[in-house]
Amino acid sequence: ITEFQGVSFLLADMATQVEAARALYLSAARLRDAGKPYGTQASMAKLFATDTAMRVTTDAVQVLGGAGYVQDFPAERYFREAKVMQIFEGTNQVQRVVIGRALTR
Repeated sequence: ITEFQGVSFLLADMATQVEAARALYLSAARLRDAGKPYGTQASMAKLFATDTAMRVTTDAVQVLGGAGYVQDFPAERYFREAKVMQIFEGTNQVQRVVIGRALTR
């Protein structure tokens, strides 16, 4: 199925979003390691990475069709785990509040 252009484009978008999420969390980690303020960047990284995880796992389940929703494939577990990541350690709505406050200081 990867030879279909629509699936290929979807996979390309998924890979790009994952790389962007990695770059964002590494940027926040570098600030922390350097002893600089990193709270806003960490909130941005958590927000973007968890929203990306949800989007990518939803797309993965879609690409796999019915097989993506059964326990035979790891996509099913990743899909469930992605949702909980949006909630723990401060919901994504809370992260948006943190980021918004930092931008309006």
